[in-house]
Amino acid sequence: MAFTAPTAAELKARFLTFEAENDTTVDLALSEAAAMVDDSWTSQADFTLGRMLYAAHVMTLEGFGTGAEAKQGKAGTFGFSVIKSGALTLERPADKASSPSDLTTTSFGRRFKELLARNRSGPLVANRP
Repeated sequence: MAFTAPTAAELKARFLTFEAENDTTVDLALSEAAAMVDDSWTSQADFTLGRMLYAAHVMTLEGFGTGAEAKQGKAGTFGFSVIKSGALTLERPADKASSPSDLTTTSFGRRFKELLARNRSGPLVANRP
């Protein structure tokens, strides 16, 4: 079944943190999300939300948006090992730090991961030449 891809306007209406971003930026992120969310998903609702969540995850990692996570992406502090600010020190051992591409890094990625499990459960089989 062919699903209708979400638009930049729909993503910005759904996730207001991106409403000030230009459509080209959002369209590029939605295009990247197409590799993760295809017509094999179970419903139009999951397909649309999945593409928007993955695009939002990517944009957040790249520092787009107005939320706290976007500020962290802009500052490059995802997966930090030590951050100091005045008397406050935050430390995460390097082996426990999540990779910036890890879906658990952003709230959008965590929500996407739940949808992904619902729509792509089970083993994947690859044909090798």
